[in-house]
Amino acid sequence: MEDKSKNLKTRTLRSILIKISFIFIIFFVFIIVLEIVFRTTHLFGARISWVEPDSVIGFRFSPGKKYWHNKENDHPITGRINSYGWRDKEWSHDKPAGTYRVAVLGDSMVAAFEVESDRTFLALAEERLKSSWGLNVELMNFGRFGFTQTEELIVLKNEIKHFSPDMVLLFFLPVNDIQEVGRETSPYKLRPFYDVSESGELILDTSFLDEPEFKIKCFLNSFKQHSALISLVCERYNAYKKQKRLKANFTSESLATEEWFRDLIAESCLSLCTNSPNEAYLRNYQLNKTLIKAMSDYCKEEGMEFVLVTLDIQAYVPEIENQLKLVDSTFNSNFFEDHLKDFAESIDIEHLGLQRIFRQSFVDTGIHLHWGKDWKSWGHWNYEGHEVVAEALTNKLKAFSPLNDSGSVR
Repeated sequence: MEDKSKNLKTRTLRSILIKISFIFIIFFVFIIVLEIVFRTTHLFGARISWVEPDSVIGFRFSPGKKYWHNKENDHPITGRINSYGWRDKEWSHDKPAGTYRVAVLGDSMVAAFEVESDRTFLALAEERLKSSWGLNVELMNFGRFGFTQTEELIVLKNEIKHFSPDMVLLFFLPVNDIQEVGRETSPYKLRPFYDVSESGELILDTSFLDEPEFKIKCFLNSFKQHSALISLVCERYNAYKKQKRLKANFTSESLATEEWFRDLIAESCLSLCTNSPNEAYLRNYQLNKTLIKAMSDYCKEEGMEFVLVTLDIQAYVPEIENQLKLVDSTFNSNFFEDHLKDFAESIDIEHLGLQRIFRQSFVDTGIHLHWGKDWKSWGHWNYEGHEVVAEALTNKLKAFSPLNDSGSVR
């Protein structure tokens, strides 16, 4: 009887183990099938990650990785990150003879993943300047989504200088750059921040490196770099957190209401365009200017031209400007362009403003220059937007002829 009981228990245990093993095999096969489906079809926007944590600037593009981007545009944009970790064609480390190099710094507006690389304002302006000057010109894309002047100053000193550019262009986006440069208002904390000491010295804070969340990101990175499924799960989790932050920022549930616009102005950098600026954003804006001056001073020391470009805000569209003025009659849609032009003159650098250029283009053609046409869907520059920026940039840079009297590069 004991032997029969033991045999029964053994068979029962074996049966359970077989079932468990079978379940694990089915689950494993299911995961493999999901991975194959996500990789081949990009279902739900799934793609293998081409971004990695970085101990200096928080995160960066993975050198040599293929990217797949399907947001805003009606078709996916694909390409490959160059070996230096930027969304651009491959560069030579040493500047080729007879070449004029322009390093372009900015956030996602410069990275421009919403259009093909050969249709960005950088590619378009590069070709036009080549034709105008009759020499080789390189507009080098040092754009990354989420950049502020903090990361841009670091990249300028640590990376850009090694490519020996003749000029540095800084694209300043008031909305994002002002919000995200300050620890108090930035929705993303896993990044470096600058503080200013009482003596005016810039002090870099990299305490994000000690955050458990950053360490988790570093751990997950190797998996995300090889799995579309894991990348999708992580992206959806980050999107969920972002959506929660957005809901917490404004009290009004619906968009395009008077209450929503009032909250928008009061709780964002747009308050700086009124007579009642938000104190936190005012402090951030002062830090922006301090960092821009530090970049300008560094470029002057290194013998590089420095140009500040102030990007447009949504109020270049008259309808949107009128909505904002309805809730605050002191709202001035040209504030950032005018103020930063004066600031640029005060520190002896060149300035290009896009607000009025975008307004005039919209008035003349009626064509929106961003993906999306309302507050909810408003996005990055579309193809027409890149054309307008390329034209404005070309016209601005033509004045900086790099040729000397003999027709060679200075």
